[in-house]
Amino acid sequence: MHFVDNYRRAQRAGVLAATLLGAALTLQAGTALAQGGADMSDMKDMKKVPPMSEKKAAKTATASGTVTALNAADHKITFDHGPIPAINWPAMKMEFAVAPSVDLAKVKTGDKVNFTLSSSGGTYTVQSITPAP
Repeated sequence: MHFVDNYRRAQRAGVLAATLLGAALTLQAGTALAQGGADMSDMKDMKKVPPMSEKKAAKTATASGTVTALNAADHKITFDHGPIPAINWPAMKMEFAVAPSVDLAKVKTGDKVNFTLSSSGGTYTVQSITPAP
């Protein structure tokens, strides 16, 4: 009986050790992805970007920037934009989904534009694009 009890304790200890190791590796991988998994190299100071729960408070925001890429097939656009105070974002280069009502044929790479964003579930979608003066 002594052997069986020790064997079960060893099994439980092994399962616990594997669980803890898995959790530690998951946290390290998550941190690595958060630090370098997305191309946000143009962000000046990540500390200025509020948590998603705070971003959800603002429903719309306006900004200005330069169009750096267009993906008409997927209806996406990339802006190199200035700070967006309404949602506490620093200046950065970022790709956005574009609402179906926005005609991307009227925009080209290099255009300086003003645009309006709306939030939905923590993500922002471009609702309008107009030429900047």
